[in-house]
Amino acid sequence: MSQKKINAPKGTRDLYPEDLLRQQYITNAWRDAAIRCGFDEIAGPTFETTELYAVKSGEGILGELFQAFSGKSPKEVERVKETGQAEFALRPEFTPTLARMYAARAKELPQPCKWFTAGPYFRAERPQRGRLREFLQWNVDAIGMPADDNSTENRARMDAEVIECMVRMFEDLGLIADALTIKLNDRNAMAAFFASLGVTGDQLEDAFNLLDRQAKLPTDALRTQAQDANLPEPFIAFLTKADPSTLPDLDASDLDSVCSVCSVVEIDRWIARDHTIARGLAYYTGTVFEAIAEGERAVAGGGRYDNLIELFGGPPTPACGFGMGDVVLGNLLDDKGLMPSGAELMDAVSRPQASIRPVAFVVPNGDEANEPLVHSLVANLRRGIESEPWKSRDDRKPWDSDRYSVAPVHARVSYKSTRNIKKLRSDAERQHARYFVEIHADNKVELTDMDRRESLTSDTHGSFSVDPAAPNYVGAAIAARL
Repeated sequence: MSQKKINAPKGTRDLYPEDLLRQQYITNAWRDAAIRCGFDEIAGPTFETTELYAVKSGEGILGELFQAFSGKSPKEVERVKETGQAEFALRPEFTPTLARMYAARAKELPQPCKWFTAGPYFRAERPQRGRLREFLQWNVDAIGMPADDNSTENRARMDAEVIECMVRMFEDLGLIADALTIKLNDRNAMAAFFASLGVTGDQLEDAFNLLDRQAKLPTDALRTQAQDANLPEPFIAFLTKADPSTLPDLDASDLDSVCSVCSVVEIDRWIARDHTIARGLAYYTGTVFEAIAEGERAVAGGGRYDNLIELFGGPPTPACGFGMGDVVLGNLLDDKGLMPSGAELMDAVSRPQASIRPVAFVVPNGDEANEPLVHSLVANLRRGIESEPWKSRDDRKPWDSDRYSVAPVHARVSYKSTRNIKKLRSDAERQHARYFVEIHADNKVELTDMDRRESLTSDTHGSFSVDPAAPNYVGAAIAARL
């Protein structure tokens, strides 16, 4: 008697050996980039109370929950009958979990707290190319502020740090700025603009949701939905007729600050401003962004969520971050011929990953004018230097073993307000850094081996340079000792 064939649920994947290696190639790249950029790995449960997502995720997420319901408890059955909701749901995203976790230990955690995680997520939506019901997602977040100072400059610095982490991962996989654009917007500035069009505070969420769908819906549907939400006609005219990608009267000061920091760490070529970017989740405030591939595919998205920690019982805490799924990224790598196979895939997955222990801890020597040099050097250490032979080959691949003449490393900076070198050195010791890198004037660097308590520079602290093109580049000196 033949058995009935049972297929995998729609929107899920059976991963055979090479499929799993392909997925691991992506997750290795995620983890490697996050570690090099100074983020610590965390993990949370794969299911949470349904109440967690009702706090501030928005109707879109609530409508896509896979709810967990055993049916064994009469109380549980009664709850589902009365509310239509089970007590638990499989996680559709990570940010509410992160906010809950941070709020639970806020008093004992550092400022800022830089975390990343990668794991399975679940959404009850229609499966299509790039979107499945079960997928892996990478989340990178920075919670809190340097020296507990919520200034425009510090917000921009942390926004740029999470964006830089995304860019380093794209670069590792061989993607270039011509293939991807990270589009930025500012929800606070947009809210002020919407108010000038007559949108009230109670209507803001509807206005942002429609802006988020502006490129996906026909004009008639946009108009109908806006009218159904009782949004004012000036807003509807803006949404359906004008090109919302550029708004000359918009307050752009916060975005200016973010773009300025992105320029210092040399990722500005990836960045563009686009005032149609809104993000569909209700908890976003301030800066929002999406990584858009050719063909207008969103590969990643995120932004600032400065009020969410407080909603979960924590202190007022600014925060920002992004999420990226493995499905659309895998499709993009396939489309670009950037996914290895066979022996090359095995070799790529087998390579050692970034050291969890910080390799370099970079600080300025007293002078505030050296701060940009610190951030520039840290960016170069995290990025590495590609070898000339590799760059000259037409058939080069991002996974080639000879790609780097100076390999990228895990580099960190101090977020303390002090400029006292002894205190900064103590900060490096607390973070178990291997090398203490002290930047002086004229691009000169003093290098100390923290394990051996040994200075590797001359009395004039002029043995090394921050310039990657210099023969005495400090990154090359560090790499040679690893």
